[in-house]
Amino acid sequence: MNILTRWLRSYVPNIAVDDHQLAEDLTLRGIAVEGVHSLGPGNGHLFEMDITTNRVDAMNHYGIAREAATIYNLPLLPLDTTLPATANAARPFSVAIEAPELCGRFTAQVLRNVTIAPSSGRVAKYFALLGSKPISNAVDASNFVLQGMGHPTHAFDLDKIEGGIIVRLARKGERLRLLDGTERTLEADDLVVADHAKALGLAGVMGGWDSMITAETKNILVEAAWFDPASVRRSSRRHGLHTDASHRFERGADFNACATANALVAKLILQSGGIAEGELVDIVVPPIRAKTAARPPIALSVAQAQRHLGSTLDDQSGRSAITGELVSQYLTALGCTLQPATGDLQPATFHVQLPSWRLDLEREIDLVEEVARVYG
Repeated sequence: MNILTRWLRSYVPNIAVDDHQLAEDLTLRGIAVEGVHSLGPGNGHLFEMDITTNRVDAMNHYGIAREAATIYNLPLLPLDTTLPATANAARPFSVAIEAPELCGRFTAQVLRNVTIAPSSGRVAKYFALLGSKPISNAVDASNFVLQGMGHPTHAFDLDKIEGGIIVRLARKGERLRLLDGTERTLEADDLVVADHAKALGLAGVMGGWDSMITAETKNILVEAAWFDPASVRRSSRRHGLHTDASHRFERGADFNACATANALVAKLILQSGGIAEGELVDIVVPPIRAKTAARPPIALSVAQAQRHLGSTLDDQSGRSAITGELVSQYLTALGCTLQPATGDLQPATFHVQLPSWRLDLEREIDLVEEVARVYG
């Protein structure tokens, strides 16, 4: 995976070290930078990165910026999802999830009177530095957001959708032509995004030809969803398709990122003209949310962290450098929410609410490992 330091630093603008030191500091914390390449004056460097499969949250610029903010104890700028004023819709766009165990969330935003044009500005600049091939502002917006904050999205030509969206299992033998031009014969356990007449895309893997964005597109439906990792993996393997989207969905996408990603894509498309119609349609399946974004908190004892990590060179007079304050600082910066179980922070027990993007954190020892990783 390639990361632009110029893009990364836009999320954490006060990093004091140079790019080479940043690469070393990230690598020492398990976010491996394997190559550092200069992009010329004013453009920073390109990092060639090797991110382990359990850290899907770090497979994007914002995720790595979060790591840098944690290392240097700096604020991470929030993502701006503010859309221009929206037009009223006669009725909400129709979305139905018929396979709730495989699609836990589906968001949809209607955009009207859009202008399809070549990308410009920051999108064009960053794509050129990354060596990515631009297609059009609408398609590039999805790719830009994927590389920026990590959640896959898709843009449909709204006028080619009949009736509304249905997320369902395919009918055995159903045919679907994909964006790569190939026609696939689907199995009964392939999950598809469909309209009321036909399949529009292989969920979490690739969109379909019949609803793709073209130069004639005037109205768009932006989609961002959460799909079951095992379901995406089965379809990806069966059809021999490994895409940027499937790579992330197979490893566990962030349930809470759907609305943010949708808004970021819509905002980029609307920079070239058009208007958002109606509010975001956001269908949530509560049992899936409970298993991903609303997992029970984990109890973390600072004394246990000190016991596992042992002595450090920074210990003073028998007092561990791994204090409750430090544990709280690190885990909060990584996205956890900590509530003290006792009134005393030294030592203490915390109830730790896990961030929705860190599905790899499951037990107390995982949190201890995070403290050790950031401490160095």
